[in-house]
Amino acid sequence: MKTYRSLGDLPIGEHRRAVAIGTFDGVHLGHRAVIGTAIREAEARGLASMVITFHPHPIAVLRPDLRTTVLTPIDLKTELIGRLGADELLLLPFTRAFARIRADRFVDMIASPPVGAEVVVVGDNFRFGHGGAGTAAMMRQYGRTRGLEVCTPGMVASPDGKPVSSTRVRRLVAEGRIDEVRALLDRPHVVEGVVVHGDQRGRALGLPTANVEVPAEMAVPGRGVYAGRAQVGGAHHAAAINVGWAPTFRENAERIPLRIEAFLLDYDGPDLYGETIRVEFLARLRDERRFDSPQELVAQVKDDVARTREIAGSL
Repeated sequence: MKTYRSLGDLPIGEHRRAVAIGTFDGVHLGHRAVIGTAIREAEARGLASMVITFHPHPIAVLRPDLRTTVLTPIDLKTELIGRLGADELLLLPFTRAFARIRADRFVDMIASPPVGAEVVVVGDNFRFGHGGAGTAAMMRQYGRTRGLEVCTPGMVASPDGKPVSSTRVRRLVAEGRIDEVRALLDRPHVVEGVVVHGDQRGRALGLPTANVEVPAEMAVPGRGVYAGRAQVGGAHHAAAINVGWAPTFRENAERIPLRIEAFLLDYDGPDLYGETIRVEFLARLRDERRFDSPQELVAQVKDDVARTREIAGSL
């Protein structure tokens, strides 16, 4: 998949494309329906398939006070879209100036070179242009004057009949409902961060953990203990993951930010300090709680490790 980071990066010339447009944070089942439709339309019509998305997240620019969390950092989003089979990805920088573009001018931009879209696929609730004035219906009506066909796939719902949306996924992540999250994403939820020095208590107990520092805007599962995997370089390791404050060793722990501590099973490589790793959350094991002694904590962690090994080996 060819990736472009601005309109100016697109090759000059006449290009015919079927284009999927959206924020696509999470690349969940609903997003996959939009992107998949564009890919199928491109194949049927002999066009190139392109995904257009925005970076940073539009809400982070327009309403920073909302502190909306991000489900997929841009490199992971790029990777996930590439796996779906799109020919091209255009990452449009989202700024306040870009947000002021009139809705009709946005459609003109998509229909004209260098994008040259003949088909556009968007979600039914897609909004664009200054003040969010543009809708899928408006794009369809105005697009006819530009020879642009607009498709809106039907709503994708989970088995309980509720729509799949990024807002819903963020809420489930925050509540630690990882099994439900995995069903909506069709993959585990992932956080990515740098391994930093911690308190060294795990090492002293014979359970060394990687303390993963993630960007403040990343969606982190709610406090608890999880079974998961950690990706180090090209290798995956089962990992028992604690998200919380380690209250056994801290008083008034809730006053500090949540920490992500991953105990990598069977890892015998070099120290990971300074390395960027990905942590996948497969299942919630239990609540984080305070233990009466370090020995009691170690006994519980050994049980967590055994369950993690079983879960990671079955998925």
